[in-house]
Amino acid sequence: MPQLQRQSTDASPSVRLSGGNTPDFTRTWKRQLCMIWSAQFLSAIGFSFGLPFISYLMQEDMGVTDKAELAYWVAAFSAACPLTMMFFSPIWGALGDRYGRRKMLLRSYIGGAVAVGLISVAQTPLQLVLLRVIQGAFCGTMSASQALISTQTPREHTGFALGALNSAMFSGTIAGAFAGGYVAELAGYRLAFAISALCFVLSFVAVFFFSREYYTPPPGKTSGIRGMLHAIRPETAQLALNLPILLIMGLVMFSRSFDASFVPLFVQDLHGSIEGASKITGALSGLCGLAGVVSGFLLGYLADHYPPGRLAVISSVLTAAFMFSISFVWGLAALFVLRFAMIFMGSGIEPAMQIWLAKKTDERSRGQMFGWASAMRCLGLGLAPLAGGPIAANLGIRAVFAGGSVFFLLTAAFIYLAMRHYREI
Repeated sequence: MPQLQRQSTDASPSVRLSGGNTPDFTRTWKRQLCMIWSAQFLSAIGFSFGLPFISYLMQEDMGVTDKAELAYWVAAFSAACPLTMMFFSPIWGALGDRYGRRKMLLRSYIGGAVAVGLISVAQTPLQLVLLRVIQGAFCGTMSASQALISTQTPREHTGFALGALNSAMFSGTIAGAFAGGYVAELAGYRLAFAISALCFVLSFVAVFFFSREYYTPPPGKTSGIRGMLHAIRPETAQLALNLPILLIMGLVMFSRSFDASFVPLFVQDLHGSIEGASKITGALSGLCGLAGVVSGFLLGYLADHYPPGRLAVISSVLTAAFMFSISFVWGLAALFVLRFAMIFMGSGIEPAMQIWLAKKTDERSRGQMFGWASAMRCLGLGLAPLAGGPIAANLGIRAVFAGGSVFFLLTAAFIYLAMRHYREI
């Protein structure tokens, strides 16, 4: 296994914008990060307040009680958003490079509010899937915020900033899943989704009124349809350079999401009843969110000082070990412990890959590259439940955890090969 070696940082303390200006971000990046972190925290609450309990909504409000049918609907619901987002993320990312990343972030909050709000009044599983398609087309808060922060932060602090953004998502998951579990149990699942939409609205308000982007349009910018078509044209040189990282990011998300859709059903099986299962699932999600918060800050900091690829290899191997162990769990206490350890290690992989990508991408193309990264992540996120669903339906949920651990080992192997490709070993 690769050993960590400290790496030096020789980057300048400011980031050159698309038009060539170099504002001094050493004075503003912390304030900007705090504001975007807060907005992402709220949007994470929005995502986690209702979505973890979608399988319970299908059972109790929509009458889907057959386990095999339920597994397939859960898989379709989980896959619809990321597979749609896969096609739209590079377009939104390229438009962000052309017209400003802050605008794209605001657009994503509006899309999330509309789609998740309508889920609260959906009547059939098919309607739920269609609304997730709409969410995938117009949402995508994480890639938009990453592109914004990575261009507004001094290079030597990029790792910490991107790690902090990941911690915002996980800490929001703590608050959202924990509170959402109680709301869903006491007041119904539909109210949980209505509150989710409100969180996206608050995120929009925070960014619209209290954040600022130092952005200069690229030279030779054209307007209208022609300008938009020019903006979404792929940067082929950057894509070719970063293709190994982008492919690995898709595999990372596939591995991380392979079991995620089925954890609530696993909790229900261990608990023995759907009654009270949402509170236990919320508590488990909150604990895992805490693991992600600590991991995001710690491993984001380490990635500023050590090669991100080596951190990702170590994290992938340990995550595989903890995930495989979950397949042998027969009690909730053991599930909580092993799931915490798994998420802590697994949460270190993605920030390391994002930092790796940012350090190899020119600032002028960073929005588009993070858009392509989001597309690859969404591809993995969408394929994972489609692959895990048949396994859960035919072999049982425990087989999903065992299978997912194999993909984390493959992730470690591919990261190692990519490091050799970039001559970083």
